[in-house]
Amino acid sequence: MLKIRLQRFGKKKFPIYRISVMHSTVKRDGKPVDRIGFYNPHTKELVVNKEKFEHWIKVGAQMSETLSKLMTKEITHNLAEGPFKFIAETKAAKLEKKAKLKEKNTKIGKAEKKRKEKEAEAAAAIKAE
Repeated sequence: MLKIRLQRFGKKKFPIYRISVMHSTVKRDGKPVDRIGFYNPHTKELVVNKEKFEHWIKVGAQMSETLSKLMTKEITHNLAEGPFKFIAETKAAKLEKKAKLKEKNTKIGKAEKKRKEKEAEAAAAIKAE
């Protein structure tokens, strides 16, 4: 039976986990059939390749208890933003947010510049009187 589970990597007392598809009889750090993502518990970053994940679920692989809890936690945490999103999709969303923020900052910058110009004109008009 295939399991989708976590493999521990990283430094001592600073674990990082790979999300791997493995046979249920293989040890935790054994050879995986496929790697489909990773989880960093320090930054709470969860990266999963959506196509591979869906493929292995269709084939009949089952998630470990820990991974299923982690995924449901991530799903409930992101309910305000909509359904659970995989990081591959989220990167595009991050780039969009960054572009919108940059656009907003330039708009604010332009509005600030116009306001300062009006203040300078008003000050010049007061001095002229």
